Amino acid sequence: MFKMASTSLLIINPNSTQSVTEGLKEALGPITPPGTTLTFYTAPSNAPPSINDATTGVLTAAACIEDIEAKGLINQFDGFLVCCFSDHPLVHILREKTAKPAIGILEAAIVQALLIGKRFGIVTTGTGYKYIHYTEVRNFLGATSERFAGLIATGLGVVELREGDREHVKKKVKEGSAKIVAAGADVILLGCAAMAGMEELVQQGVVEAGFEPVRIVDGAKAGVEIIAGLARLSRSYI
Repeated sequence: MFKMASTSLLIINPNSTQSVTEGLKEALGPITPPGTTLTFYTAPSNAPPSINDATTGVLTAAACIEDIEAKGLINQFDGFLVCCFSDHPLVHILREKTAKPAIGILEAAIVQALLIGKRFGIVTTGTGYKYIHYTEVRNFLGATSERFAGLIATGLGVVELREGDREHVKKKVKEGSAKIVAAGADVILLGCAAMAGMEELVQQGVVEAGFEPVRIVDGAKAGVEIIAGLARLSRSYI
């Protein structure tokens, strides 16, 4: 009987906030693909605690790749998932360093959304990073598309999502979810790795605002499924 070789994936939280990694473990552990092992990595302490702009994106990438190479992690895993909802530099650095597959959760979320709905929208953190996300979505799609309904920034911080006042977080996430559906989205993308596991909260915001339930995509969950498949396929040509 044919036995498939085990696939080993490194799930990377590129900021230095451990609670974000713990949220990823809680969300991804139960859906680990068969024959796959997940190892969770948090950026070293010299990396920023959250990724709020291009500067912190670059700083986290630099801190992570130095640490990953020093620990020899590239050779130990079959694929890499970078859990930052952006076109994170670490994805491109890993693709330069190895032929093994590396993807980010922004890419994974868009791929799933295009397959399950007509128009997708994003609910994310912060305020100032908003314009960059529009550019990143357009770059990934290759053009401006009517299938992108837009983005709502909740004003919440990355760390605040995991460690802040729960009632305030719930209120802002629900409000953002209702706004993006009002803008025409029938699929909502969770626009931050720290939102892992918040599908039910997002759906509550939609329904409580009087809308029909929508599809919700967690890019980390989509990413695990996609990168596991890519890693298995890549063994035939690496």
